Amino acid sequence: MINRLFQPPKHDRWDDYFEPGEVLLWHGQPAPGIKNPLGTLFMSIFGIPFFAGGVAVATGAVASLTSGGVGIIMGLVMVAFSVPFLCVGAGLTIGSWLAAIYGHRFTRYALSNKRAYVANSFFRHSLQSYLIRPDDIITLIQGRHDDVKFKTVHERDSDGDKRTKSIGFDGITDGREVYAMIRKIQAEAS
Repeated sequence: MINRLFQPPKHDRWDDYFEPGEVLLWHGQPAPGIKNPLGTLFMSIFGIPFFAGGVAVATGAVASLTSGGVGIIMGLVMVAFSVPFLCVGAGLTIGSWLAAIYGHRFTRYALSNKRAYVANSFFRHSLQSYLIRPDDIITLIQGRHDDVKFKTVHERDSDGDKRTKSIGFDGITDGREVYAMIRKIQAEAS
């Protein structure tokens, strides 16, 4: 059902997006599995009060609807009030686990001899490309699944505060090899 609602990325032929002279060196996707079980558990626990409040208000709404008269109007108002709480609660309790389990299906990575590509397709299809420069700081974070960070972006949020974001290939199984490829690209570019 997940694949029916959210199609996997359309980026199967990376060559269609390459500039002349670019050659595909590696492509992959995040490894399946839950990356941060404690964070997912925390989000689920945080969502339980929202879901319980929505169920309580919806139960009261059903009781008001069956009483007749003015209770029907009050019941309809209570139903409308309970829907956001039910949706947020279900999203935090169940949705966080679904995103953790199935999220890897909606991301694809590619590395050419010039650029790194990240394709996502959860709600809409998007493709970002990042030029590998000799002065970029490349970081390898090893664990059960490896992260290779190759770009640091500085952004400003809506309050004007500066935020730093690291971009890379997250949760891959062959991080050491990809790290070595990126370092080789940097050496050839300089």
